[in-house]
Amino acid sequence: MTSSASRNASLDALRVLSLFGIVTLHVAGGGFADNKPLGFVVDELSRFAVPVFFLMSAYFWKDADLAAPLRLAGKVARRVMPAFAVVLAITVALRLLEGDRPGFELTPDGLLLLLWSGGPAFHLWFLPALVLGSAIVATLIKFTGLRWTLAIALVLYGVGTTIGAYSKPLLGHGFPFWMDRNGLFFAPVFLVAGIVLRRNRTALAGLPVPAIVASLVLFAALHLSEGYFVVGRYALGHDYSLATLGYALSVAVLFMRLELKSPIWSTLGQATFGAYLIHLLVLQVLAGDLGLGRHSLLMIGLGFSISLGLAVAWRAGRPKLVRAPVKA
Repeated sequence: MTSSASRNASLDALRVLSLFGIVTLHVAGGGFADNKPLGFVVDELSRFAVPVFFLMSAYFWKDADLAAPLRLAGKVARRVMPAFAVVLAITVALRLLEGDRPGFELTPDGLLLLLWSGGPAFHLWFLPALVLGSAIVATLIKFTGLRWTLAIALVLYGVGTTIGAYSKPLLGHGFPFWMDRNGLFFAPVFLVAGIVLRRNRTALAGLPVPAIVASLVLFAALHLSEGYFVVGRYALGHDYSLATLGYALSVAVLFMRLELKSPIWSTLGQATFGAYLIHLLVLQVLAGDLGLGRHSLLMIGLGFSISLGLAVAWRAGRPKLVRAPVKA
């Protein structure tokens, strides 16, 4: 485990904020029954979170990993897919114990869609998307270079936006969410952005904070406007559109510009992955078993705090593997 002294507290704080955003958007998606307009705004303004997690994943990639795409994709898969399998299995098992359907069809297509989208554990789509996106970006960089990779990633992002947020106004109908929210259209541009920001971190240190904040506010307003005028006036926020890229980048650059020092951020930052994995289960308990589903703000606060608290406790209490000294 990386020591707190060697970690960047500002980036760990960004991880914590992004976790809060993910919990918030999942509550907003099914909550705020008494105030749908507020739920829509809260949902929309939380949509920086998943892009930032993609960005942060690539920010720490090494050039040696990028030179070996299969090795990088394998490393990412070994890190995240066992957790994907465990949480997915728990989610399906709980559905079956409650007498519900498993949430996917027992067919080749159904199983493929399960691995692609997370099925009943729908928040897990990020993990296979991360693996696929990592393979795509590393392969493109190896054979075309970073500039062409960025250009291709932007084209893919544009295609995803067209069949996602802009499908109804342009094509007259929508598509299933898994067609555009995945590792092919969604992930690459944010992964490339993480690499670019890492390589230009010295230049970022000179950017004025007020200008970054102004950019953040502008792109947040544009993202919200796209959700209202283009995607539709409905309770659920949209995953991403053209302004989302600038919105997520502005949030990430702001935290990279800040100089937070408190070690508490490192403790919390290291627990965000575990909290992300379990937060939907926590929200289901709060809404279903405890009957708090109509108290959306309370759900957000408790869901975030309990998920992160459980993850911190798990990291603190799990057995440490100690290697015995090797005798000469």
